[in-house]
Amino acid sequence: MGGIFNSTVLDVAIGLTFVYLLLGIFCTAINEWIAGIFKTRANTLKEGIHILLDNQPFGNARFLDAFYKHPVIAGMTRGDAHPSYLAARTFATTLMDLATPTVKGPIAVQDLVAGVNALPDGDVKSALVALVGSAGNDIEKAQRNIEDWFNDSMDRVSGWYKRTVQIWTIAIAVALTVVANADTLALARQLWVDPALRSAVVEQAKQRAQMPRPTSIVEYTDKNDPLKPTVKPTQSDTLTEQESRTLGRIVGWTRASVPTDAEHWLLRILGWIFTVIAVSLGAPFWFDSLNRLMNLRSAGLEPAKQAA
Repeated sequence: MGGIFNSTVLDVAIGLTFVYLLLGIFCTAINEWIAGIFKTRANTLKEGIHILLDNQPFGNARFLDAFYKHPVIAGMTRGDAHPSYLAARTFATTLMDLATPTVKGPIAVQDLVAGVNALPDGDVKSALVALVGSAGNDIEKAQRNIEDWFNDSMDRVSGWYKRTVQIWTIAIAVALTVVANADTLALARQLWVDPALRSAVVEQAKQRAQMPRPTSIVEYTDKNDPLKPTVKPTQSDTLTEQESRTLGRIVGWTRASVPTDAEHWLLRILGWIFTVIAVSLGAPFWFDSLNRLMNLRSAGLEPAKQAA
C-alpha cells in the first residue's frame, strides 16, 4: 500500500512538473516576442555603451558620437535602429582606430599609446591608459584588454536585461496562469483522483524528458547583421500536438470550474499563486527537475521488475 501511495505521489509531482514546464515554454516564447517588439536587447546594449563612452570629449564633439559614426559601427545600424549584439573585437577595433586617426594600416603599440595620451581627459582615456599600459609592447594583448573591459561591462548589462526579463516573466506568468486557469491545487487534485489522466500525463512527461533542454528561441547568429534575429524554435522549444491536447485536458475554464463562493475563490487564487511562482522559475529549471523525477521513478521501478 505504501509503495502504491509513494508511486502516486511521485506521478502527481511529475505531472505538475510537466505542466509547469509546458507553461514555462509558453512564457519564454511570449517573452521573446515582447522583447522583439520593444527592442529590449538593443535598448539595453545601447544604454551600456552610453555609460562606457558618454563621459569622454573627442575634439569638438563627443567620443560616443564619433563611435557611432565610425564606418564599422555605422554599417551595423539602420537609421535610429540600434544593433542588439556587438562583438567585443568590433568594439575594441573601433576604439583603437578612433584613438589613432592618423595611422594607416596596422597599429603598433607606440601608435596606440600616443593616440590614447592625446585624447582629452575623460573616462575613456583613463580606462584606455590603464588597459594599454598594462599590455607592455604587445598590441594583441592591448586589444584583448579592451575586449575584456567591454565584456566585463556587458556582463553588467546582461544583468540589467535579465532583471527586465524576470519582471516581464512574472507578468506573463500571471496572465497565462489566469487565462489558462492553471490552478496548482486543482491540478494536483485532478491528477490524484484520475489514474488514467495521471498515466497519460506521465507518459507525455517521459517523452518530453528525452528531448533537448529548452533554450531561448531567439538568437543573433549573424554577426554582420546584428539587427536581424534568427528565430529558430526547435522541437524542445515548442509543444507537440499531443502535449497541447494533454495540457488542454487539465487546464482551462469551464462552467463547472468557476468558483461559486469566497472560500473557493481564495483557494483558486492560492493555486494560481503557486503556479505563477513555479512558471516564473523558467522552462529549463522544470526540464531539469522533470529529468530528476524521471530518474527517481525509474530507480523505484527496478525492484518490481526484478520481483516479476
